[in-house]
Amino acid sequence: MRIAITHPYCWPDVRRGAERIVVETARALAARNHEVTVLTSGSHPGRYHDGGVRTIRLRRLFEDPWRHERSFGVRVAPYLAFGRFDVVHAMMVGDAYAAVRTRVIGRHRVVFDEMGIPYRWWYGESHPEGRVRERLTREVDVYGCMSQHALDVLLDDWGRQGSLIPGGVRLSEFPIGVERTSRPTVLFSGALTEPRKGLVVLLEAVALLVASEPELTVWLSGPGDPGPFLAAAPAAARRVVEVLPLGTPEEQGLRYGRAWVTALPSIADSFGLVLIESLASGTPIVVVDDAAPPSLVTPSTGAVAKPNDPVSLAEALRLGLDLARQPETAERCRQFARQFDWDEHIAPLLEGLYRRNG
Repeated sequence: MRIAITHPYCWPDVRRGAERIVVETARALAARNHEVTVLTSGSHPGRYHDGGVRTIRLRRLFEDPWRHERSFGVRVAPYLAFGRFDVVHAMMVGDAYAAVRTRVIGRHRVVFDEMGIPYRWWYGESHPEGRVRERLTREVDVYGCMSQHALDVLLDDWGRQGSLIPGGVRLSEFPIGVERTSRPTVLFSGALTEPRKGLVVLLEAVALLVASEPELTVWLSGPGDPGPFLAAAPAAARRVVEVLPLGTPEEQGLRYGRAWVTALPSIADSFGLVLIESLASGTPIVVVDDAAPPSLVTPSTGAVAKPNDPVSLAEALRLGLDLARQPETAERCRQFARQFDWDEHIAPLLEGLYRRNG
């Protein structure tokens, strides 16, 4: 198949995760002998070209994310209309709408890969993409969501059936047998300045947990300066926190493997890619009972806390640390993550959605 993958990379706070998804989608499909073209306004690491993926970069004309997304959708349309693609796999609303508008000419199938949760209340008439999303939801061939939670919202709010397209992980690129740190270590990997990610409640939970885990260490890894959150945190939590450099994807894999638990007490997450990467490294996870992340937890892979509840989160972290002390936990976590492996599962799933009768 001739496949176009489109993404304008308009939002800086989600760009890193989006780039990983685009890169790995392209790699996995090219490895299965599909002819893959990525149309983007971003840049990619050198490994992006390993599988013979063709890249077309459209220069970014506007700094404002909304204007950039609309501009990208307009400028990518001629490529989709006359590129003779079998499928256009679009990652944002503007480029997905361009794919729908050019479908009669290009004769391609359109797959829209929703990266968030499509709450209808968020996309009212005053929203910059409200009307476009309304039409897109009706007319796109395949509406993909990253989790069952997002699919339920799509059906309840829009009356539209969707297809599950979860985030993926490449197990072969996450180290096996990395020795954990000698001190019980909790890793928080995410945007350090985004309140929704739950760093504040994590620090409050840590202050409670150190009474029973005096050797506890907390690693903060991600973009942004957590200084204001740390300044407001309990002193007991500040004493055990280490802010790590942003690092490379390869370094991040080692951090997952060396940590005892990865904690992401976030609200309204559509999936939780860092959680799958942690499990692929053999490290259990701790989340809160909201949106998609709880679906990634089993009794042998992690624990779930109540949202915005430091006491409940401290107990979940304790359970996670206890799991990390069990030698069989690492393999159980990796086996759970295997269902999200790009080559074994995600690429075949996409091929089924790309077929006109799939």
